[in-house]
Amino acid sequence: MTDHRLGADFWRLWSAAVVSRLGGGVASAGLPLLAASLTRDPRQVALVSVFAGLPWLLLALHTGALADRWDRRRTMWLCDLASAAVFAGLAVGVLAGAASLWLLCAAAFAAASISTLFDSANQAALPSLVGRDQLSTANSRLYTGTVVAGLLVGPPLGSWLFVAQPAVPFAVDAASFVGSAALVFAIRTRFRAAARSGTGLTREIGDGVRWLWRHRRLRALVVLLTVWNLTETAVIGVLVLYALERLQVAPSAYGLLLTGLAVGGVLGAAVAPRLERWWGTGPLVVVTVVLTVLAEVGLALTRSAVVAGALLGVVGLAAFAFNVVSVSYRQSVVPDELQGRVSSAYRFATWGIAPVGAALGGVVAAGAGLAAVFWGAAAVLAVAGLATARELVPARVATDVPS
Repeated sequence: MTDHRLGADFWRLWSAAVVSRLGGGVASAGLPLLAASLTRDPRQVALVSVFAGLPWLLLALHTGALADRWDRRRTMWLCDLASAAVFAGLAVGVLAGAASLWLLCAAAFAAASISTLFDSANQAALPSLVGRDQLSTANSRLYTGTVVAGLLVGPPLGSWLFVAQPAVPFAVDAASFVGSAALVFAIRTRFRAAARSGTGLTREIGDGVRWLWRHRRLRALVVLLTVWNLTETAVIGVLVLYALERLQVAPSAYGLLLTGLAVGGVLGAAVAPRLERWWGTGPLVVVTVVLTVLAEVGLALTRSAVVAGALLGVVGLAAFAFNVVSVSYRQSVVPDELQGRVSSAYRFATWGIAPVGAALGGVVAAGAGLAAVFWGAAAVLAVAGLATARELVPARVATDVPS
């Protein structure tokens, strides 16, 4: 399958995602560095990640239902403009010397709140732009582009810009959202809202939750990814302290360490469709879990920045291979009129757990040390992988149908 078959509108969506993720990658280095410049208490540093995760718990179900009601293209570009305003405001606050932990928490909460609506509309829109048999290829292209921009290029640039002027990474992110909005606006496909059932928003949300829970393999994916994100956000919440204190990495090089995630992520996203054709969705998911557990154990043991960067590459490879196949699988089996609601119900669980994970990471690091976070993450994810493997291994996109 060649790329031109994905169509011009897909590449407009791809370009918007890459531009946005480049700015997001720049800001992703700036936010934890700014938090660490304000405090070295791991609980307080992790608090920014807690606030970034709360909207998925509080708002995701409702915004997913709205994404099925509203025109998805218009929803996406309006969300981009709103996100641009949030980060422009944060840049002004930092430039004015008003930076505080609570300002960072407020900005993280506002940006994530907007993302709950944008992401539901975005993932629901993709099956309307490409054929169902093209979803793995399309998601592979999307994840590869966004990993290069958001993890390979963005964080090192963000670290360097933060050292030069702490406000600049957030200004760059604001500009990237404006560019993304323009590209989404240029998409010619019009995404019609689903027909209103007249039963109210709560009933519509319930329809999406029930459909997801009755599909046994998607339910297993939800359970696995919820636990995975619990452990991942625990690690991410203290990763900047792990780099600065345990690995003795300079602040300007923090983003460079994250390129290990990017290199692995690019490889994982690129090879996922082929591996999925060879092994099937379920077996590939199991392999990604095993790789992540082993990498977390290695991160707990090492004090070498080089080794840690390589292990983060393994984490990135596994995570993005998992993302490509699991998202494509979900999009292929969910009816179009339920895409937004099922996606948001899925993310309500899998991303709503993020504030719990971030808080746990900070508490564990403060009480038992930074390495303990990685040991705990490996153990918990291993148990979740064993518990869900039986349901996942038979899963293949081409043959599986809703229960």
